[in-house]
Amino acid sequence: MPGSRALVVGDVIDDIIVVPRGPIRTDTDTAASITRHPGGSACNTAAWLGWLGAAVDLVGRVGTGDAERHASALRASGVTPHLGEDAVLPTGTIVIVVDGETRTMLTDRGANATLPVSAVTDALLDGAAVLHLTGYSLFDAFSLDDLAALVDRAHAHGVLVTFDPGSTGFITDFGLERFRTALAGVDVLLPNLDEGRLLSGEHDRAAVAGALLAHCPAVVITGGSSSVLVARRGEAAVEVDVEAHRAVDPTGAGDAFTAGLVAALVTGADLVAAAHEGVRVAARAVMQAGGRPPTTR
Repeated sequence: MPGSRALVVGDVIDDIIVVPRGPIRTDTDTAASITRHPGGSACNTAAWLGWLGAAVDLVGRVGTGDAERHASALRASGVTPHLGEDAVLPTGTIVIVVDGETRTMLTDRGANATLPVSAVTDALLDGAAVLHLTGYSLFDAFSLDDLAALVDRAHAHGVLVTFDPGSTGFITDFGLERFRTALAGVDVLLPNLDEGRLLSGEHDRAAVAGALLAHCPAVVITGGSSSVLVARRGEAAVEVDVEAHRAVDPTGAGDAFTAGLVAALVTGADLVAAAHEGVRVAARAVMQAGGRPPTTR
């Protein structure tokens, strides 16, 4: 019988968010707001899950001496952290340059590259209802065999597996065919529209969903201007409306959406209802700077 917790596995990152106060000028200074935040797609998702009141575990890896700093930030959001330290590589860092609704990310994966799949123990899977993974771990830490074995172990424990592909740049670097192979066994795929287009080779959102259903039984496509698309094999696709909000910072909106969706799945909600909850949480996320939730609800 599956547990009642969310188990999130993946990247722990120090985010440096840069918001220029005008056009970036080469070879000279550009005034900007620069803030530092604990981040990483997996950690952001876990933090939003904790903020929502879900019981959640986070498995990740940082550089020497950084475990307690990141663990403290996670615990403040209601997350139970399971962080290892790498003796050689530093904690991963991303410089995020925000320009309106677009972002440019300069990434050093650091210690995330050495996260061992053995860190996801059977004891953690025993307590989980949903295991959430991101493609970022596949790019360096996990091999295809590692991922397949982890998904098989999760299913043996009765755990649903959700998967966020990560980013178009890393998918391209990893290789489309190899990445599609990695999707075998995933229960719910959570790409944004650009990632879905890249993985499917299609452009129209419905066609993207149809092609991806050949790899996974359920797909939820974000990134649409007015709705999220929920597609399941053998069923008509459903559009979940997205309300327009003035975005202070889009960083982490996708992770917040995932958290809302996963939190609902943990409670037994169906996928459409879970997508509605994801939309609600993402709308809250874009109204503040950074990828993590506020310190109070």
